[in-house]
Amino acid sequence: MTAPSMSCVPGSTRIFVFDEVYPFRAAQEQAEKKKLSAFGLLAKINLRRRPTPDTVQLTKEELRYEPFWHITATRSIDYCSQATYQVPVHNAYAQQLQIEGLRFDVARQKDKARIEFVAVEQCHRKISYDEYLDGMQRGVAPSVLAGYVKRYKFTEHEEYENPALLKPALPLQAATDLAMARLSSEVVTAHEVMRNDFEFERRHLYARPVFAFEYRWGPADKTGVIEVDGLTGEVVESGHWFDEKITQRFTRERLIDLGADAANLALPGSGIVIKAIGYGTTEAGRRP
Repeated sequence: MTAPSMSCVPGSTRIFVFDEVYPFRAAQEQAEKKKLSAFGLLAKINLRRRPTPDTVQLTKEELRYEPFWHITATRSIDYCSQATYQVPVHNAYAQQLQIEGLRFDVARQKDKARIEFVAVEQCHRKISYDEYLDGMQRGVAPSVLAGYVKRYKFTEHEEYENPALLKPALPLQAATDLAMARLSSEVVTAHEVMRNDFEFERRHLYARPVFAFEYRWGPADKTGVIEVDGLTGEVVESGHWFDEKITQRFTRERLIDLGADAANLALPGSGIVIKAIGYGTTEAGRRP
C-alpha cells in the first residue's frame, strides 16, 4: 500500500493585506458610544453598581491586523475495491453461464434468476476541501471571512512588515493539518490503495484591519475592549486585546516556517507524512 503524501502547487502560499475602509475617527466615535458596554451584560444591568461615562476612561487604542486563512486542497486516491455483482439471467431454461472460461451457476427465486460474481473495481476519486479559517481562533464564521474577500480590496505582498500584524494563534501548519484531517475523514472503501495524494492549491493568509479600544472602569478595577471592524465598521462590545505581534519582516518563506516545529511533520492517527517541499512564485498582481 502506497504511503499518503502531501504537496503544494507552485505559488500556493501567498500573503494578502486588506486596505483600511472605515476611518479611525469614525471608529473612535463608535467606541466612545459603546464604551459602557465593554464590561459585560451583568455590569450593564446592575442598577446599584454599573459603569458611567465619568468612571470609564480610555487607556489604549490601536489599529491591528488580524490574520485568517483560505485553504483549498484536493485528495486524489487510486484504489481497488472488491464488490459482489448480481446479474439477471433472462433465459428461463439456463442453468449455468460460462464467461471467458469461468462458469457461474444460475440461482433462481420464484420467477427471477441471476448469477453472482466478485469483481475487483479499479477506482479513482477526488475529494475537495475549500475553507476559510479564523487565524485567531475567535470563532468568526467562514462565510464572514469569505465575504471580506469577495467585497473588499486587498493587495498581495511578496514581503510585509507591520508591527500591527497579530501572530496567528492558528499557524499555517495547523491549518494545513486541519485540511488534511478533514480530507482523510472521508470514507473510502478500498481493498488496496495505489495512490493517496494531497495537493494544496491555496494556502493564503489574509490580514484584515480591526480597531481596538481598551477602557478601564475605575471603581470596579476592570478593563474591557471595544472593537470596530476596519472594513465594515461593525462594533464588537466584548472584544479582546492581543499583545503578541509579528515583529519581523514577513515573507512567504517566513509564513511557511511560522508555527512549524520541524521540516517533516506527521499528522497524528492518519499515517500521513507532510514533506518539506519547495515553493514557487506566482504572477504579480493575480488575484486568487
